Amino acid sequence: MTSAPSQFHSASPPPGLDAKTMSASLAKRRILILRRENIGDLILTTPFIRRLREALPNATIAVWVNSYNAPVLAGNPDVDTIYVYTKGKHADSAIGRLMARWQQARQLFALRAAKFDDVVLAEPTYTPRNIRFARFILGGRPGSRVVGFEHDDGASTGLDVVIPKQGVEHLHQAQIMMRLGQAFGFCAADEPEDKAPSTRIGQPRVPIPAASANQLSIGLHLSARKPSQRWPMERFAALAMGLHQTYGCEVRLFWSPGAPDNALHPGDDDKAAALRVAVARGDPAARHWLQPAPTHDLSSLIAKLGTVDLVVCADGGAMHVAAALGKPIVALFGDSDPVHWRPWRVPQRVLQAASRDVADLSVEDVSGAADSLLRECRLIAV
Repeated sequence: MTSAPSQFHSASPPPGLDAKTMSASLAKRRILILRRENIGDLILTTPFIRRLREALPNATIAVWVNSYNAPVLAGNPDVDTIYVYTKGKHADSAIGRLMARWQQARQLFALRAAKFDDVVLAEPTYTPRNIRFARFILGGRPGSRVVGFEHDDGASTGLDVVIPKQGVEHLHQAQIMMRLGQAFGFCAADEPEDKAPSTRIGQPRVPIPAASANQLSIGLHLSARKPSQRWPMERFAALAMGLHQTYGCEVRLFWSPGAPDNALHPGDDDKAAALRVAVARGDPAARHWLQPAPTHDLSSLIAKLGTVDLVVCADGGAMHVAAALGKPIVALFGDSDPVHWRPWRVPQRVLQAASRDVADLSVEDVSGAADSLLRECRLIAV
């Protein structure tokens, strides 16, 4: 898919500043990037971070993230320092939430003491709270800048470098983030997708055993945050059996562990258990080819998804993890926009029902997309 041309062009400096002056003035700046939302949001910011490192190899690049998404950046060669805080909602008690707020306040003072030159708000929205954080961190030092996107209505109070929102409706989220390069003498949003940077993700410290030698391994991820992204368990079961019967493959079953009514970390243990029972009822030998792979944290998800050849999953964090690992993906989209959120720069089949509810996708829809993608990637004989 091609994107609409951006109004900015690669390596073009802001008005009144020639490229040579821009390069000299930014060469050794200390830059802090704020990306404090979900896993996929941070993953889709890594192409911008890579372009920023390429443009400013001698700059200091730091990122402020939360404990939930921090493993995305583990070992990232484009980042010098990672600042991590815990969100109050991720704490498991009232005391834990108070401690999280106290630690976040202490970290804000530590960030201020680091004397950054630029704070980049790497989010496609105008968020006054994050602007206040950025201004506190910079401390009003001469020449320091807050870089961020304007509001949909054009408001930009508190921003020193304003990134316009016009034309983003045709851009992928990764391309939207690369518009932030305008503040640093480049803008890669108008690059052809096949020339743009791929995403990067941290690699696990402990390797996970791969599938048997020469055996195709397909991963099915059951969990999805939004109700409209949740494909019924019985269809996952039918898909698993159909894939194994057709290709003789191993099927690895991924899900977020826990009870569905857990307020902090809802899980799909019940759904996974029911699926395994259903598959065993249809194939008593399923224990040999259906491998459970619950993922208790992001590092575990990265490690285990790295062992399969193809992934079937809903739009969400796991999908972007799989894309960052270079996996071909059959992506089930519900009430979200594939233009902005489809897997970035990997072979893919994106499925979305007219109702924007994945429950209206059939087993045949998904198995057909998987077969097409397996053939395209030459994972099975053509």
